[in-house]
Amino acid sequence: MRSAILLAALLLAACSGEPSEGDMRKLVEAHTRRTLERQGTAGFRAFDNFRKQGCVDAKPKGGQGGGQGGGQGGGAQYDCYYAATFAPKPGQPPLTVNGKGRFRQTDKGMTFEDLGAQPR
Repeated sequence: MRSAILLAALLLAACSGEPSEGDMRKLVEAHTRRTLERQGTAGFRAFDNFRKQGCVDAKPKGGQGGGQGGGQGGGAQYDCYYAATFAPKPGQPPLTVNGKGRFRQTDKGMTFEDLGAQPR
């Protein structure tokens, strides 16, 4: 019974258009890797831990439009919250950040826009 409920929840989440935790992790890791490399901090490969905390339909920029996913360019958009743990530099203690990003479905796949992260 419990597995049937879990399966139903997973199927509903997949149908919603929201990015999966795996999709989010892949996009946020790639963004973090590029950002740290630009800052001269090489060595980051992946998060030690990553957790999707939830998503909401993103409001379109400029306050126009509305509806499911809203937004310009046609694709559904979601503002999603996550927690990620990683060591910014090798040998330093891990840092956990709470982040927010905009995930948009495009004809080329899912994209990520960083909306900020705060260490905790």
